[in-house]
Amino acid sequence: MVANAAHYDFVVVGAGTAGCVIAARLSEDSTARVLLLEAGSAQPLELMAVPPAWPALLGSSADWADQTVVQEATGGAVSWPRGRGLGGSSSINAMNFVRGHRASYDAWVQRGAKGWGFDDLLPFFKRSEHVEGRDPALRGRGGPLIPGPAVPGHPIARAGLNAAAQTGHPMADDISAGLEAGFGWCDLSIVDGRRQSAADAYLNPVLDRPNLDVVTDALVHRVRIAAGRCTGVEYSVDNEMFTVDSGTEVVLTAGTVGTPQLLMLSGVGPQDQLRAYGVRVVADLPGVGANLHDHPMSGIVYRAAQPVPPGTNNHGEVQGLVDTGIGGHGPDVQIMFVDVPLRAEPLPGPEMDQGYAIMVSLMAEFSRGSVRLASGTPGAAPVIDPRYYTDARDLEMMVTGLRTAREIGGAPALAPWRDTEALPGADVRDEDELRAYLRTNIRSYSHYGGTCRIGTDEIAVVDTELRVHGISGLRVADASVMPSPVSANTNATVYAIAERAADLVRNR
Repeated sequence: MVANAAHYDFVVVGAGTAGCVIAARLSEDSTARVLLLEAGSAQPLELMAVPPAWPALLGSSADWADQTVVQEATGGAVSWPRGRGLGGSSSINAMNFVRGHRASYDAWVQRGAKGWGFDDLLPFFKRSEHVEGRDPALRGRGGPLIPGPAVPGHPIARAGLNAAAQTGHPMADDISAGLEAGFGWCDLSIVDGRRQSAADAYLNPVLDRPNLDVVTDALVHRVRIAAGRCTGVEYSVDNEMFTVDSGTEVVLTAGTVGTPQLLMLSGVGPQDQLRAYGVRVVADLPGVGANLHDHPMSGIVYRAAQPVPPGTNNHGEVQGLVDTGIGGHGPDVQIMFVDVPLRAEPLPGPEMDQGYAIMVSLMAEFSRGSVRLASGTPGAAPVIDPRYYTDARDLEMMVTGLRTAREIGGAPALAPWRDTEALPGADVRDEDELRAYLRTNIRSYSHYGGTCRIGTDEIAVVDTELRVHGISGLRVADASVMPSPVSANTNATVYAIAERAADLVRNR
């Protein structure tokens, strides 16, 4: 399929979470012609709708299936899943719908993103959701998304929550709202037993709008920039090239990897790198692709004393947010009870129904990496280097998190399920051993951000209204604009960014 016209008011590049939101919101104005371009397929995979099947989607046709470069701190590469197709990562992720603690967003303001604190984003968090039985000052009513706790709750999650209470951790009333630390049942993007993606909630209900065109299997080669203004995009379908003009704005929503890659292919980025790959420099913005952050994940894996019943939700229904006291800026470690023995792929361990895990993820990492071009060819895999654990404080926080998870794992509430500790093993105790284990058992939590961050300094890419510095008619509105990590799964935050971006574009 190709665009039905050569000229649109708005062109949105990437039909992931943010792109679905923005295309739906902008096309509410019947006088505005909107084009949404997506590299993936229009057809969802059957397993997308089945919440516990999300691990089978990783590496599928709905996943770009990237790999990092070999990591300095670990000696190996790490798999980097990211969604490809309508709904993007919201169609393949683990469906946790959780806001970061307000300290995460207030830290954005301290880093130059004025107007992007928790209170600034709250109306847009609320606009995205319909949540009943919660504090209406914090939670939304009438939004497209219908998140809620697991139904029914898995016994591993229930025992884990009780174990956290037994070891002295506070219980949160609404861990997904963004104001509490402690442990609780988190909201999930599951409605009536099925995944609710951004495509399900925002895009599919409006596909019949005559002013909205959606083109899938479309590889965008570059945005077109002339005399400091973005005028449109060039894309291909089945190797046939097309050009469309944008009379008002192009909005990039291709994600933390795709957006900086597209900017660099269009001549916007670090000039030395662009020249190295034969890309004509349009704007020297050294921050494009820099400041990459992601939540590394590890955990304690247990052999179960009895068969673990199969999960019917997302395998991770209860979360805890913990302040180690090391990071110095609010809660910095997340702990989750997982009803499968989740671990890095090469490591041995129990079979799926014979184990469980207490996962530990770093929420406020100090390490920063980059996304760079591997060539000047559109569609080529980029060079992804998150530089996990290159800041020593990150390992220190993770060691503290592992110790906390192990203490909870030994509590009486988990005794009926607990057999032995499979990973790292009960004899792994001292600091050096735990650090070595963390370097071995490392996964990406797939919470990428930061590569086109909001700010006003020399490495910021967009201003506080998400406009690319030095280029008119071009905005970025996805996780790449996050100045620093949020202390939660990132999907709920991307919805809020996109809701706000739609307002900014409409009120330009």
